[in-house]
Amino acid sequence: MDNEPLINAIKAVVDMPDEDLSMLLNCVTRHELKKGEAVLEVGQVCRHFYFVEEGYLRTWYNKDGVVINLNFTFEKGFTSNLRSFKSRNPSEYTIETGEKAIVYIFDWDKIASKHIDLPLMALFVRRVAVRLLLASEEHSELFKIYTPAERYHFIEKNNPRLLQRISLSQLASYIGVTRETLSRIRSKN
Repeated sequence: MDNEPLINAIKAVVDMPDEDLSMLLNCVTRHELKKGEAVLEVGQVCRHFYFVEEGYLRTWYNKDGVVINLNFTFEKGFTSNLRSFKSRNPSEYTIETGEKAIVYIFDWDKIASKHIDLPLMALFVRRVAVRLLLASEEHSELFKIYTPAERYHFIEKNNPRLLQRISLSQLASYIGVTRETLSRIRSKN
């Protein structure tokens, strides 16, 4: 198994010695997934965090029959449901592939039971969690600070691959507007 992208991502978070890295890699499994396959479903307790090598993961929930997109995690990105992960309550949303993907799944229970007492292992988990929290906060602030048009322009400037890789319907949901409103915003460019 060629896991160089995973190793590079881990070392970008915490530069750990080969012995610690090897122990961490023993808690990770590689999955090749088809489009639409879930790594976490509504009602499951999240016991993992995920690293995307290829493709992307889409985090979403269904509110009264309407799909609301919360997050898109592309190559070299980590994701999880931190609330479910921490509280051990069932997830309120789904994380699934948005296209064919290669995803590494970190088994939190294995890490916690065998290696969390190792300082660099604990630091790695904390830093990944902080990255996820900061990304969630940035998305939340889009809704507090910006109008829908400003949200779109923020994404256009700061995360253009969203515009290149996801459907307009999913993008509209992500920025909290209808597809028609998104079309009007885009036509004014």
